[in-house]
Amino acid sequence: MYLIYTIILLILVLILGITLKEEVMARKGVTHGIANKYWILREKRRFVRFQEDMKIRYNRIGSESSQGNTKMRNVSRKGLCISTYEKLKKKDTLAVEIEVPGFSKPVRLTGSVMWVKELRSPDKDGRRMFYTGMKFGKIDPESEAILITHLNTLKRP
Repeated sequence: MYLIYTIILLILVLILGITLKEEVMARKGVTHGIANKYWILREKRRFVRFQEDMKIRYNRIGSESSQGNTKMRNVSRKGLCISTYEKLKKKDTLAVEIEVPGFSKPVRLTGSVMWVKELRSPDKDGRRMFYTGMKFGKIDPESEAILITHLNTLKRP
């Protein structure tokens, strides 16, 4: 009986310690704390992702090979995810052109690859596919306005 009480007391002390550490870190201005390593309580993304099927073309900056059209998986105000047949490297810089529905002028921007994940199954032709997450870098104000205007018309997932 005392063993059960001791275990419960130790668990409560551990939770209290983590909570106090979180409070100290929050007062110092650190937004991500130790509890996030153990419990996933909220979405870490700052902007909503929209499942949107827009035509997109990209070229790897510093590479002579040109890439054709690809599929967009999702998009937000500061980044996007595309499916590619080419395994890009983290921190590759891409020049991207997105055809936004309802606008005659495409959105042109540069961005950097943040992550790459290989899909478990190949496409219908047997080719390997990759999801590539990209963070927007340089984007001119007109292109940004077009993208934000379009995203504001979409419904939250």
